[in-house]
Amino acid sequence: MTYWTSEDNVAGKPGTALFIILPTIGCYRYRIGQACYMCSYPASAPKVKWSQEAIVDYVKEALKKIEGKKGPFAVRMFTSGSFLDNGELKPETRKKIFEILAEMDNVEEIVIESRSELVRYEAVKELAEIVPDKHFEVAIGLETANDDVADVSINKGNTFADFVKAAEITHKAGAKVKTYLLLKPIFLSEHDGIEDAKESIIKAEPYTDTFSINITDIQKGTLYERLWEKKEYRPPWLWSAVEVLIWAKRKFPNKRILSDPVGAGSKRGPHNCLTDYDRVIGKAIKKFSATQDLSYIENLKHECRDRWEYIVENGLLDWQLVTW
Repeated sequence: MTYWTSEDNVAGKPGTALFIILPTIGCYRYRIGQACYMCSYPASAPKVKWSQEAIVDYVKEALKKIEGKKGPFAVRMFTSGSFLDNGELKPETRKKIFEILAEMDNVEEIVIESRSELVRYEAVKELAEIVPDKHFEVAIGLETANDDVADVSINKGNTFADFVKAAEITHKAGAKVKTYLLLKPIFLSEHDGIEDAKESIIKAEPYTDTFSINITDIQKGTLYERLWEKKEYRPPWLWSAVEVLIWAKRKFPNKRILSDPVGAGSKRGPHNCLTDYDRVIGKAIKKFSATQDLSYIENLKHECRDRWEYIVENGLLDWQLVTW
């Protein structure tokens, strides 16, 4: 069973999120051999296909974790693919899940994920009408607003124009848009990774209600892992994440800026100098994300920040670094 709770931002205020990984067959792009270069999630999809009824029962079981408890709660459902892909979840299955959530007064926010090309007006509208009083977001993996980076560094299979179309459909259908951005795709220096994130935020802002800055980690069996093993790629410095988050919140104070630094302080995750202070920064980022209070990340200091500043200011590439 893959579901858990964590401190998080719920519809603009501190609360708890219940994360549920639905046992679907996973992303269709992975199944045709066109997975995003950084992603191994579809490889974890069940080898035996679950029935749609079993998936609904699974959601019911997961929801027992917050049933009757004081909120506010957010329910965030991931499929290792797209919630709106009829090949993963039938329309009637999606409807049943949302009808269950509509009855839960302590759930104030619902988030689903979808690739841009699978966002359809009727599909989103049907779900939005079931939960009109809840904060309902469709999370779309833009990753970057630069189409060249999306193609060469991510293999996304989408363009920025595709994202804009999906975001406009989502808003028209009555839901909000969460935009996923990937901090430091492969082949970008630390400096260029930071600038790509900032430029993507600026371009996507008119179409976005919530930004989620996904700080790259190394997942098994991916191109990112192969480059990392050859010391041709290093996950982002945590200082880079802090830089982007502070900049984004100051520039767009009315936007929700979220980030979950998965694996912070480990070699495979975002890290600085692999000291205990890396985990302090990781926890500070999570606190900022839950509260939107910049004071958690504005005054972080450590001696290794000088090394990061030198790397960024000189535009050094990962393979040029003597130490990681």
